[in-house]
Amino acid sequence: MKPSYNDAMHDIVYLIALCLFIWFWLDSRRAHEFALGVCRHICGQKQVALLDESVALHKMRLRRDETGKMQIERSYQFEYSYHNEHREQGSLTLHGLQPVEIIFNGQRTLL
Repeated sequence: MKPSYNDAMHDIVYLIALCLFIWFWLDSRRAHEFALGVCRHICGQKQVALLDESVALHKMRLRRDETGKMQIERSYQFEYSYHNEHREQGSLTLHGLQPVEIIFNGQRTLL
């Protein structure tokens, strides 16, 4: 039996969906690693310890940047400590791979 046009279209749709999923997963991993590097750098500048050497995705949404281009906005949370005493929480917001905001020690800074 010869494959129909509809079967071929379904295969193409599934292949496109698989490619989009793989792209999204790889982009999310790259953004996570970038966010972790930024948080390490900020904690190093502030002379505090980045606890657990990790960041956690808190929120993700689509948002336009200053040029009007639609990008994925990801907000990450991290914990840090001064002299290993109390755990403090900070957050970092990225548009794509561009850091746009960090909240550290209760102070919001636009980057």
